[in-house]
Amino acid sequence: MKPSNNDLRNEQIRAALAAVAAANNNLLNPAQVVQAARDPSSVLHTEFEWDDSEAADMYRLAQAGALVRRVKFTLIREDQENKTIKLTTTRAYQSRPSQRTPEGGYESVEQIIADKEKRGELIDQVLKELAAYRKRYSDIVALSSVWDAIDDAVDVLVTSAPARQGKAAQAGHDVVR
Repeated sequence: MKPSNNDLRNEQIRAALAAVAAANNNLLNPAQVVQAARDPSSVLHTEFEWDDSEAADMYRLAQAGALVRRVKFTLIREDQENKTIKLTTTRAYQSRPSQRTPEGGYESVEQIIADKEKRGELIDQVLKELAAYRKRYSDIVALSSVWDAIDDAVDVLVTSAPARQGKAAQAGHDVVR
């Protein structure tokens, strides 16, 4: 099978990044990657925005996203039966995959949890991210018990989707601060 143009391009980029790392004690530092990419003949050059005004706008958008992701809220759950209170701090806003477009954005966790379709989309995305982390770090034997726990949790989520939906809907009775 003949490699695609994309495969060839990825191999060229991989080789260029390996060369930057080799020249820097096998450490791939982003500042050194940008420095190597400044050369217009570098395969890395076209991977960057060199118009400073455009790059500044793109950077501000990245900063805005980081700011939104930093905002947290505390969820207070009271268990009357066991007379306990559980505090959980989480992100106040989440981005569902269908909203990751230039016109899309972030929604409050409360909005997402209150809507069955939005909640399902976010849970599906979390499961995909967990699978990606597992694949990325599968060679780290010390994490095998973590992967087992994730497998167990995924099994529970998949087999009890209707129950999961009901429990999430009950979260509306929790106090959010």
